Amino acid sequence: MAKNITFELSTVNLGPHEALNTKIQISSLEMGIYANNGTGKTFLSRAFRLISKEELETTDSNKLLTIGKNDGSFKLKITNTAEPSVVRELEFSINREKIPNISKNTTGYIFRVFNDDYIRENLEGLKYKPSGEIEGYILGKEKIDLTKEKDELEKIKKELEIKGKELNGKVSKAIKDLDDLSIRKNTGDYQNINFNNLFNPSFNVTETEKFSDLITKHNQLKSLPDNLQDLRNSSYLKKTTTTYDIIVFLDQVFTKSTIADDFKTKIKNKQEFIETGIKILDRSANDCPFCEQNLEEDALKLIDQYLEYLSETEALQIKKANDLSIQLHAEKKEYEEILKSFKNIEIEYLKNQKYIPSLSNINLKELKELKILDSDYTIINNEIEKKKLDISISLSNENTKKAIENIQLWIQNQNEIIQENSLIIKSFNDKKNNISSEKLDLNKRLCRARFNELKKTEAEKITDINNCKSKIKTLEEDILKKEQNEKISKKQKVVETFTELLTKFFGSKYSFDDKTFCLKFKNHLLESNASDVLSNGEKSIVAFCFYIAETHKFINKEEDYNKLFFIIDDPISSQDFHFVYATSQIIRTLNKLFNIQRLRLIILTHNLEFMSIIIRNKIIDQKFILINNKLETLGNELIMPYKEHLRDIYEISQGTKNPSHTTPNSLRHILETINRFIAPDIELNAFCERIDDFAENEFLYSLMHDGSHGVIRLQKPYTDQMIKGGCDVVANYVLKDFAGQIKIITN
Repeated sequence: MAKNITFELSTVNLGPHEALNTKIQISSLEMGIYANNGTGKTFLSRAFRLISKEELETTDSNKLLTIGKNDGSFKLKITNTAEPSVVRELEFSINREKIPNISKNTTGYIFRVFNDDYIRENLEGLKYKPSGEIEGYILGKEKIDLTKEKDELEKIKKELEIKGKELNGKVSKAIKDLDDLSIRKNTGDYQNINFNNLFNPSFNVTETEKFSDLITKHNQLKSLPDNLQDLRNSSYLKKTTTTYDIIVFLDQVFTKSTIADDFKTKIKNKQEFIETGIKILDRSANDCPFCEQNLEEDALKLIDQYLEYLSETEALQIKKANDLSIQLHAEKKEYEEILKSFKNIEIEYLKNQKYIPSLSNINLKELKELKILDSDYTIINNEIEKKKLDISISLSNENTKKAIENIQLWIQNQNEIIQENSLIIKSFNDKKNNISSEKLDLNKRLCRARFNELKKTEAEKITDINNCKSKIKTLEEDILKKEQNEKISKKQKVVETFTELLTKFFGSKYSFDDKTFCLKFKNHLLESNASDVLSNGEKSIVAFCFYIAETHKFINKEEDYNKLFFIIDDPISSQDFHFVYATSQIIRTLNKLFNIQRLRLIILTHNLEFMSIIIRNKIIDQKFILINNKLETLGNELIMPYKEHLRDIYEISQGTKNPSHTTPNSLRHILETINRFIAPDIELNAFCERIDDFAENEFLYSLMHDGSHGVIRLQKPYTDQMIKGGCDVVANYVLKDFAGQIKIITN
């Protein structure tokens, strides 16, 4: 079973518990706690009993406090993963000569505590003549006076009427706010603002903005200038082929000129200048087009060399390189102009955006700055310059291709953004030019926002009205139900249960007279001498029976039975063994006796045999021992030795466990226990002779005797194989004659 319950208990200066601190995971609140005398179990039961006392006194604090201490505390916390939102807590503080202060009790439990204090106050002090002063009825099965419920019903109905009028006033105020904005009354969203829709769980409107913010937009819409011009769209970036041409050019290999390299170098450094001069040169005039001086023979010869160079492939390709650089730069310049133009469009949009409420939160998307491509342009230009220096090599590489790819991708992305922005700009222009549609949309939003605001500000009142309606429904149903039921007297239930329990324990020896509220011994009333007639064990039993029966006194309605939490401290004091079993069985049937769905129970005891009984009979699910100021899990070997000894022997015989120094004692324990149960008149030695293969195992008898008693040995007397052989004999005997015992320990 899953341990989904967390049980936390801490005390400070509570009897011997100066600092008890326990946090355990358990599967149910059916707990047994074993504690030796003097370890403080009674102080724990007294702490729980403090909660159920009608009047607290200073002596309650003094009795609980550790000797020599002046203050203390008690804290209990129970949580369950099945109910994550429920935290059950109990806290109180105690100070010497002061009344205990119960600061927190959110458990919802009705604690019923049985201990010596209960016996002394409720029976011993009254000479075992219980008090008959039990008044009241348990609701749910009784025809009761319903005046209180009907008065409460009338009160809630008046409260509902008042709150309803208040809320209707708030609805009227919301409608007036919309009327002041000249919103048409035939608008569907306007008509939805009514009292009933505030309580309709299926009616929900969606509007994210506040009513006050939409009023601001309403006023801005009214102030829209009549002559506001349409916003223009940004130009698209032209798709370029220049980058493709550059890739082809860089990759292609050309033939170099045959002219001397030093002469070519001079020309390359000023090729554009030379090309320009050649274009405008008039050969017939024999004058320089730049300085206008007469061209001598050497100058004319140089010009012929220029013409020869420029007519060759190398010069033509260098010219192409220069042209590509110029084109690339020109396109970049054009992109920069478009980006600059977009900035102006964006400024204009942001300035006029406020006039169109439906676009107030929709901004144009930013275009990415061209400077992010600076490094890419640099790479391309550098490669072109390298090509000019040597046109005979291919300069196509991944860096250049990546740079060109980045530029092309940037152009594509910016055009996509321009496309998206153009839709926003078109929407702006359309709405501006059809303002009546924009006003209608805004008016609907104003209605929805005002409804949401009304629902939010009046949420508490709406909840109150819902609660009133729910209470009215519940009360009306409850009144009807109670009017049809029969009443049950608490006193009658106590008498019935007490009588039933006495019969279970004593048969006809003791009974109870409901008129005098006295015990009867064989038809003789024990009005004043019950304490003299009853034995100590019988007194303990009578007290426990009355404790259980008196539980009805603390129940006001049937569902209260499921709030019960029993704390039982050593109920078997001075009892005979058969009474101990009877007491155990009564505890086991508490859930049936009170029709409890989930039993909550803590049994405290210093009697190990009683602890063993309540465990074996599954009266409790969780077993602990109180030691060293905390609760520790109680092992089976302490409370059920026979079962654990048998488990050891069987596992050794099966080869799943090795023999140990305790194995001989386990063998003896099992055989002696069975001997006393089925043949107590026969000595152990004779009894063992009846067991199959016992006599054939020549060392088994000496093994279990020698191994169970102290003796000095200088060497190991028995091998593991010998011991296993003995375990085989005993395990086979139990399996043959008492197979159920083996079944229990192997399941």
